[in-house]
Amino acid sequence: NAKLKVQATVQENQLRVTAKSRDDLQAAIRLLKENDFGLPLQFVNYRTF
Repeated sequence: NAKLKVQATVQENQLRVTAKSRDDLQAAIRLLKENDFGLPLQFVNYRTF
């Protein structure tokens, strides 16, 4: 149970995650990569800070 300050929304077939902090986004990505969800994950950066 990670305490991350991120917001997630579903857009069509994608899960979009936003946060005020780049560190929070990187922590969320790291958490997702550490677990096996049984489906392929792809991380795309739409905007740079």
